[in-house]
Amino acid sequence: MTDLFRVFHTANAVGRSDIMFDLVIFDNWNKLIRIFLMTLLIYPFLIVLLRISGKRSLAKVNIFDFIISVALGAAFASILLTRSITFADGALLLFLLIFFQFIISKLEVHSTVFAKLIKATPQFLYVDGKFNENIMKRNRLGMDDLNGAVRKEGMASYEQVEAVVLEGDGTLSVIEKGNYTSKEALDGVEGKEN
Repeated sequence: MTDLFRVFHTANAVGRSDIMFDLVIFDNWNKLIRIFLMTLLIYPFLIVLLRISGKRSLAKVNIFDFIISVALGAAFASILLTRSITFADGALLLFLLIFFQFIISKLEVHSTVFAKLIKATPQFLYVDGKFNENIMKRNRLGMDDLNGAVRKEGMASYEQVEAVVLEGDGTLSVIEKGNYTSKEALDGVEGKEN
């Protein structure tokens, strides 16, 4: 930052604002070549890692999966743009993020206690003709949010809706009324008053 300030100050003193403009637009070929080469190396590596680790690595099933997706994007950008990060450093970072996500998802599948720690419980926002305003307020959701979810499902009235569920990943699921003999998909959803 001090180099940039010095260049800006010098450029202004000499009356050459084009120097500053040139440094912002283009610095040198070495940086561009490094970014190009790192992209050629790290992008295929990331694709192979994601193919090996399975579809779950990019699924946003819960908050942890979302964090991994964001971390992968941030790591990828840092690897490409930070000179001090080598290919080996970047490859190890990406591998560890995906490996950590793999371990967490395995533990989540095999341990209900661990799953409860990692996953948010789905909650009824609307069920049995009633809105659960406490859960809506706690999750900062308004009627506009629910109305939008209902409209996306092609419904115009809550008379057509069995329930609206806030899923653990933050999405809204709208269940249409029907003649169901069982409703096992709604087991474990909290917020229904008995």
